[in-house]
Amino acid sequence: MTRINSNTRRSIIFGAGALVALVFVCGIAMYRFQWQSRAAYVAARVIPYPAILVDWEMVPLSTYLSDIAALNRYWDFQRENKNVLLGIPDPNEIRERLVQKLIAEKVVRIWARQQRITVADQEVYLEWERLRERPESQEEIHAFVQEAYGWNDEQFIERVLKPFLLQQKVKTAVISEFGSSDEELEQEALSLVVLAREEGADFSALARAESHDAATANQGGDLGYFSRGSLEPQLEQVIFGMEIGQVSDPVKSSYGWHIIKLEDVLYGENGAAQTARARHILIRGFDFDEWVEQQKRKLAIFRLVR
Repeated sequence: MTRINSNTRRSIIFGAGALVALVFVCGIAMYRFQWQSRAAYVAARVIPYPAILVDWEMVPLSTYLSDIAALNRYWDFQRENKNVLLGIPDPNEIRERLVQKLIAEKVVRIWARQQRITVADQEVYLEWERLRERPESQEEIHAFVQEAYGWNDEQFIERVLKPFLLQQKVKTAVISEFGSSDEELEQEALSLVVLAREEGADFSALARAESHDAATANQGGDLGYFSRGSLEPQLEQVIFGMEIGQVSDPVKSSYGWHIIKLEDVLYGENGAAQTARARHILIRGFDFDEWVEQQKRKLAIFRLVR
């Protein structure tokens, strides 16, 4: 039997201690001081630090660091684009959005696994090919992903396309189990139209009681004054074609079904209606984002990054 002499033993102990100290120091640098250098990413790939724990399942720190680098690059890219009118989020908001996105993705994956919902490679391939058949050329899509995010096609597929397809499958399954059909929602909206058009009906009270729009329901569905171009085209087409005091038939938008009451119209110098004030009652189906929030509240979630 080969015996390890004392010098060798001390070297092994010293080396193990140095490695533990390095892991500890790197962890402090990345968690406490938000160290996001290339060296940090490499360390996180080698050492399986967690960024978030969802139901004791780990979201790797390497994933978080890779995604935050891509997002920072994307927003830097947008700052240089003079055609972008949207506000650019600050670093804290970017990090918070990413953390919530990673938690939501893990929640969806956990539920999908429990329900045995998966995304096949063939489904990913077909969706990728469909994206590349859009008017933009394959070279333009590849160039945008590379320039804006610093990703190659495989990274985009892994970090964006696969999670999106899985979420869509889960969303379809959840809505099928818990939600109402679009036809049922339309019938509910038609019933409210009848009530809103009754003589002496209080539209504001009806909106407070029945509207699914949390932002306006307490104000009796009041949308305030808005100019053309503020709402979805199908809503504006109805609103600017109504008479003051009129209650619309149900109107479908990306949010759900709307019953609208026009309250005022302001005209421009050319005599055309430019600004309107209206109230609405929104009837919408199952809210997938709210479902995700409910799932979060059921699970133990620990975030180790700020």
